[in-house]
Amino acid sequence: MFSGNLEGIRRVTLSSKIMGPIMDMPVTEGSLVSRGQVLVRIKSDDLSAKRAQVQANLVEAQAALHNIEVNYQRVKSLYDNKTATQKEMDDVEMAYRMAQARVSAVEEMEKEIADVEAFGDLISPIQGTVVRKLLEPGDMAVPGMPILVIEDLGRMRAAIQVPESEIGFFKKGRKVKVRVGAVENKPLSGTVDEVNPGGNPMSRQFDVKVLLDSPDSDLRSGLYAQVILNEGTESNVMIDESMIHQRGQLDGIYVASKNSEALLRWIKTGRREDNRVEVLAGLVPGEQLIVESDGRLYDGCKIEVTR
Repeated sequence: MFSGNLEGIRRVTLSSKIMGPIMDMPVTEGSLVSRGQVLVRIKSDDLSAKRAQVQANLVEAQAALHNIEVNYQRVKSLYDNKTATQKEMDDVEMAYRMAQARVSAVEEMEKEIADVEAFGDLISPIQGTVVRKLLEPGDMAVPGMPILVIEDLGRMRAAIQVPESEIGFFKKGRKVKVRVGAVENKPLSGTVDEVNPGGNPMSRQFDVKVLLDSPDSDLRSGLYAQVILNEGTESNVMIDESMIHQRGQLDGIYVASKNSEALLRWIKTGRREDNRVEVLAGLVPGEQLIVESDGRLYDGCKIEVTR
């Protein structure tokens, strides 16, 4: 049995790319949203000021271009009538081209600011449900800071972690059972949907996603779930609490390998009774547990088994 949590089939976190106060956010946790819907509007005074400045520069550049264009046409007419020199024609032509380039540059700046201002509207990329609302109207949005979390709850899946000793049992497409105790005790049918090929080198755990075969309106994101490989094979393994070795938030237990080495298995623990602890996952049937040792144990050290 492997423990984890339920989540939507898709999960999206919306954050801002600009800094500014949130002007409007017409959703609450639990709100249903559609793809393309504007969920957050952010105002940026800095961008507004820059836009006004660029617009003023554009008016100035266009006026200068108009004046130079008039002068260019006058000098060109004189040059065609052989009353203006080549240098006069070259000078006015260069000034005309520079004025055109300046207008083009300011227009590009205006487009760039318009594009950045568009980031002030946060749009939902999926149809789903707002499951977390981290800021409120009036709060300051900061680039990269999460504002809303949206999940597609039309299909649910269980996200679990599997130790390296048992990851071989999980293949994409395999049928399993998923028990969600908060809803019902009867296991639901599921299918292994994702198996992360890269495990955590510290905990030696692999992320696995199990897609529930049928939707259930009573299921909620974040509910505790247990994945059962074969129904009827689950067992309650209880060990002495003294056998557990803790590394931060991780629990491990040493087992004896066929090569007479001590191997540290990371385990998931369940209920505790007196000085006994339930092992939910992490052990392989038939493994020999090291109950006690005369010396210090470490992963890979040679041991001599006595009974």
